[in-house]
Amino acid sequence: MMTLLIALGKIGFGQESTAQVKLDYALMPATAEGVSMQRFDAELSLPVDLGAVTLEPAVGLRNYDIAYWDTMSFNTTPVEKIHNAFTGLSATYALAKNWSFNAQAEASWASGISLNKMIVTGNAYVTYILNKKSPIALKLGAQYDTPLGDRQLLPLVELAFSMQRFHINLGFPESHIAYQISENSSLVAGYSFKGDYFYTPNDIAFNTVNYADQVGIRQQKLSLTYDYQLDKNWSFSLSGGYLFQNHLQFYEENQKVYDLDMGSGPVFSTGIKFNFSNNKHETND
Repeated sequence: MMTLLIALGKIGFGQESTAQVKLDYALMPATAEGVSMQRFDAELSLPVDLGAVTLEPAVGLRNYDIAYWDTMSFNTTPVEKIHNAFTGLSATYALAKNWSFNAQAEASWASGISLNKMIVTGNAYVTYILNKKSPIALKLGAQYDTPLGDRQLLPLVELAFSMQRFHINLGFPESHIAYQISENSSLVAGYSFKGDYFYTPNDIAFNTVNYADQVGIRQQKLSLTYDYQLDKNWSFSLSGGYLFQNHLQFYEENQKVYDLDMGSGPVFSTGIKFNFSNNKHETND
């Protein structure tokens, strides 16, 4: 997806324990395939520290505005303006000095709140910190999620370490290298697999036989992001990148019936993050 990457300003392995609002906007200009996309994300999260356990409920909206400049072979109305509301819960449990267990679940609705049209995703993984003074963190687990455009059971793996001003995360579905420019700013180069999945409000007919009522978004993006922490509460981000893959995948009863290549091309994004306070606590995540 075209969400932008917002860092905390100071790179490290700490976890924030403050209510937080994130607003992200991204634009993909019209591609050679005659499709352009705008995306707006809004999220409110509120971590709750229970000692060894930290819970973080969140609510938000992923809004897509897709324009089809050329005539398509199907009615595009159900996939022009998409409002995918979601709610989720993350949990972190400190297993031991250098170990933690993390789990997350999310439910989303793009066609009205209904059990029949609810999409549930999640992940679970363990994190091990090899060295506290010069942190090296290994994250291993599994995810039932949509980074490849469909709901799939996939691995979740990441190796993170720091070298002077550099902080490196290598893994799937995202890898990035961050350079700490100053105390309040950083530059991040990343490559990510991003996706989303939702029900359409109306069925889409491709011919007299094939219909679809579910859609997946599949993207692969290379990006360069500048993050700046304005003060204890505010930070903002500017990002430019390139989408190497950019597909709409249509499904009926979990079977793919059509794949629309929306075309590769540049993507630009910006966003802000507001922390209601600046209290932080260190975790093993």
